[in-house]
Amino acid sequence: MPDDTQSSTRLIAGRYRLGHRLGTGLDAAVFEGFDEQLQRLVVVKLVHPDLGDRPDVRTAFGTAMGIAKNLHHPNIAAVYQSGTTTWNEHEVLFVVTEHLGGGSLRDILDRGRLLSPSQALVVGLDACKALDVMHRQNLLHHDIRPSTLVFGDDRRLRVVDVGFAEVLAIAAGGITSRSNDRAKYCSPEQAKGEAAVPKSDVYSLCLTLLEAVTGSVPFEDDSTVATLSNRVDKLMPVSADLGPLAAVLERAGRSNAADRYSAGEFGRALVQAAEKLPRPEPIPIIGGSMFESDRPTGDQPVEATGPIRRPTVERPPVVLSPPADPAPAARAPIAAAPEFEKTTINRFDGDSLNGRALKGNAVNGNAVAADDYPERRRSGGRWWIAAVLVVMAVAGGAFAWYKVQPETSAVPELAGLEDGVALNQIAGTFNGVLLEESSEVVPVGIVIRTDPAAGAQLEHGKDLLLVVSSGPAPRLLPELTNLTIVQATAELEKLGLVLVKAEPQFSDTVPLDVVLSWTIPDSPTLVAGDTVTKGTVVQVVLSAGPEPRVVPELTGTALAVATTALEAETLLIAVGPEEFSPTVPVGHVISQSPVAGTVVEFGTTVTVVLSKGPDLVAIPSLAGLDPNGVTVALRDAGFTLGTIDGNTTLPFKNATVAGAVVAVGQQFPRGTVVDVHYTP
Repeated sequence: MPDDTQSSTRLIAGRYRLGHRLGTGLDAAVFEGFDEQLQRLVVVKLVHPDLGDRPDVRTAFGTAMGIAKNLHHPNIAAVYQSGTTTWNEHEVLFVVTEHLGGGSLRDILDRGRLLSPSQALVVGLDACKALDVMHRQNLLHHDIRPSTLVFGDDRRLRVVDVGFAEVLAIAAGGITSRSNDRAKYCSPEQAKGEAAVPKSDVYSLCLTLLEAVTGSVPFEDDSTVATLSNRVDKLMPVSADLGPLAAVLERAGRSNAADRYSAGEFGRALVQAAEKLPRPEPIPIIGGSMFESDRPTGDQPVEATGPIRRPTVERPPVVLSPPADPAPAARAPIAAAPEFEKTTINRFDGDSLNGRALKGNAVNGNAVAADDYPERRRSGGRWWIAAVLVVMAVAGGAFAWYKVQPETSAVPELAGLEDGVALNQIAGTFNGVLLEESSEVVPVGIVIRTDPAAGAQLEHGKDLLLVVSSGPAPRLLPELTNLTIVQATAELEKLGLVLVKAEPQFSDTVPLDVVLSWTIPDSPTLVAGDTVTKGTVVQVVLSAGPEPRVVPELTGTALAVATTALEAETLLIAVGPEEFSPTVPVGHVISQSPVAGTVVEFGTTVTVVLSKGPDLVAIPSLAGLDPNGVTVALRDAGFTLGTIDGNTTLPFKNATVAGAVVAVGQQFPRGTVVDVHYTP
């Protein structure tokens, strides 16, 4: 990787001049840089050539940095440019990001400073806002830890390495191959070799906040493998001393990712916990840059993690001592006007006073004239001295009165500016105090108004309240179940929420296009009455009406059985005219309409025809009938004439069915063949 000996003369992409090295690892080097084109400080990160040559790393780099450059959020370090450049005859991947001069959370901890639970909550809330935006864009961070939570000069926290950390994680090839400093912030699912999920970042943030308030990282051990194995299926050790923050961190640090908060849920839980915690003190951030004009000098030692400006000790003001024997009337007023005395000595010290040279003798550190009071004076000459002293006293008192009047300036117009820019604009004049307020129209982090308002006169050093937009107010989720799609859409549009439709589902009880159920895809545990931000997507499942039915097979079944089968499919039954059937028992279904297997709508009526059993007819009397009479008699009775044998001129002998002699009145199915026999 590049060294520092030539970095200050190197230009990246023809515009970024490299400064001193901020950090180096096996995968990347980080430099402070200066954008020659836009005249601003930046941070330049170079990927090691061996990694940048890998096709998978290059593909991941292009995808991740493309998303990261389009993320514009107050808590995400801006990505200005990314691409490839040549370094020592090697082509390397680079990314240029926003320069943040407030130092990282790691810098604070390295100085032995811990955060109070209230301060940690502020850090966690800002980080959750950033993670929520990233996760909505399907971008994971992969490396949330104190070093990647960095403060700007405006004291606002940003998450750095967005997109870049994911590329380095892919390049590492596995969590066990990463350094223990990074591995100790990884989630249990990553420790088990599973893929990271959005809630893995939440777990890492939980560990980071615990370290910020306790000084140690839970589950840390001597080796990477031991550190990772210690957290699998283990409860997060959270002390009850953290008060309302303890329960929130316990939920965020659960071993099973499904049981953890999402980033948005984590942030909302922190907001609720904040109501029970004391107001936080300002976080003790640090900063410094080699390109700043006020770099530390020889009497300002450079700290290990960055320069700290040491305050200079102001010398006490010099007070002019009164003359050795002043007139009584003039003495008290002059002593009562120290500011006038100070101005006098500053103006005349080292010069001549009424033609008399000031000598180096000092009384209380002040030079006095050697011949202020000569021994011989004309009689009556002291009166004008007294008069002069009185005039001086009056003038001194007036000047002192003027000096003690507060210096004021008009409050500038700050509405519409980013809060950091607004704070910089009033720095040294007023003490800016930020107060967040929801706004439907003003973007997050932008000043809505000031108190006092622009143009009002305000004493220097006094608090100037900057009301800053926290974005749209949280929306209370309405209950959408059983609303029509038109009603649900109107309800969500009023709240600035977005309705999307999921795949409809059949329902026998809910009408078509009425909401069966709904959920928030990004936070599935939310229910009606919970709050979400403007623009949140609400997914609804609409009723597709009753599911179509398949008509069951009813032929041959008894009426009661057929009725039960149709009711099970929520179909109706109707009984048609009964029919004879030689094969189907009485009261059983001969036929049905629609036929079995037909797809019909919910509530369709199926008509069945029941059997009356076989159609039986009785053998008529055939005695004394000639063949013609026999034929007519059998036909009219419903039989079919078979063969006639014997001497038809002789008397009728008998009739047979299938060779068996039949008697008059004996019943057979209609159409049965009857053979007739005469005497031979």
